[in-house]
Amino acid sequence: MGRLFGCLLVLCLVSVTGHGAMAQTITEPAVGCETQCGGPINGIGNHDADNDDNGQPAIPAPTAAYLANGRPEFVTSGPIEEFEAVNALLSSLGAQVYRYRDLPVLGIRVAVFDLQGADLTQVRAALAQAGLDTVIGRHSLYDLSQGRARLYAAQMIGDGAPGACRVGPRHAIGLIDGPVDATHPALAGAEVVSRSFLAQDERPPRGAHGTAVAALLVGDDPEGALRGFAAGADLYAASAFTDASGNPVADIDRIATGIEWLLEQGVRLINMSFAGPQNEALANVLDRAAANGAVMVAAAGNDGQDRAAYPAAHPAVIAVTAVDASFRRYRDANYGDHIEFAAPGVDLYVASNRGGSYASGTSYAAPIVTALAARLGAGGGLSTDALRARLRGTAVDLGPDGFDDHFGWGLVRGGC
Repeated sequence: MGRLFGCLLVLCLVSVTGHGAMAQTITEPAVGCETQCGGPINGIGNHDADNDDNGQPAIPAPTAAYLANGRPEFVTSGPIEEFEAVNALLSSLGAQVYRYRDLPVLGIRVAVFDLQGADLTQVRAALAQAGLDTVIGRHSLYDLSQGRARLYAAQMIGDGAPGACRVGPRHAIGLIDGPVDATHPALAGAEVVSRSFLAQDERPPRGAHGTAVAALLVGDDPEGALRGFAAGADLYAASAFTDASGNPVADIDRIATGIEWLLEQGVRLINMSFAGPQNEALANVLDRAAANGAVMVAAAGNDGQDRAAYPAAHPAVIAVTAVDASFRRYRDANYGDHIEFAAPGVDLYVASNRGGSYASGTSYAAPIVTALAARLGAGGGLSTDALRARLRGTAVDLGPDGFDDHFGWGLVRGGC
């Protein structure tokens, strides 16, 4: 089957030393700062250029976090109670802890280290030899997926019209993304609880990615065009992205903290429209979130290659790719045997800073699947495996017969 091409807005991850709340910015000191805290963190790395809203090549987004001294950040994730032993061991190898954060629901402490020349392989071997459950890896950065669009998605998945299928207020959906403008007309009738994890001196991203994804989930647009696929559900939005040299960014520390906050609110269905490299620390966070009953859906990412990007490729996460109105795969969508389902994501009409505009990307396909998951009861008793079975049972096969690495099990289907 032919393939349609589109574009994706890049969103990466930068470390955080503060928290915020909905209509205000409430900053707190970084938890457990030792030796040195705060300061700018410069992400350096390569990423395929995306197109911005004007069709111009975007500045490549960073793929890893670096300390102000120019050395790379390394992040650990492990049981809180063994951190002292971990810190002592890494210190003996020449490493230095920069900051850490306790996430009690997940039962872990996430810490950022400067290895100061210590070999990562030797550090991992030392942790294993000491019998510690803590993992360490580069502090990777992750991309949001965005692009351009038409009002075809609802009929394509069997809903008939935008917002035709509502859910009750007892349903809650979590979102980890950029900031959500709850005053946008598309969200005026929606219940949105936001929490910002930006420090007082950090700027939020300029784009409306978070607002667009939020509207696809719970939009209650009186005009109809921007109604969400799970209108009526409560949305809990964790703003985990900041602006770094024009790139929206957030790191594992911030993602993990967002997941922790959602779990604290009792939210167990989480949409993650960002993508990046595989990472041991992030995998540990996702493992623990799943163990706490979290049902997670993520965008495949838009490098346009066979790439098992995280968090979508994690076994506990449902990976979603994007297709156009002619059932063709979005040209920049990643593919591989981890892809599970496809949803409309090319030339969708989404909420924007200008009210509404057309966009493309796996970022926009993921919330459609998340919304269907909410309708089916995910986050309220329906497990990830049960959700997979339900979605697979109604999916429309695309591409080669049966499962394939471009469309997974096929196009999701909804209906009221």
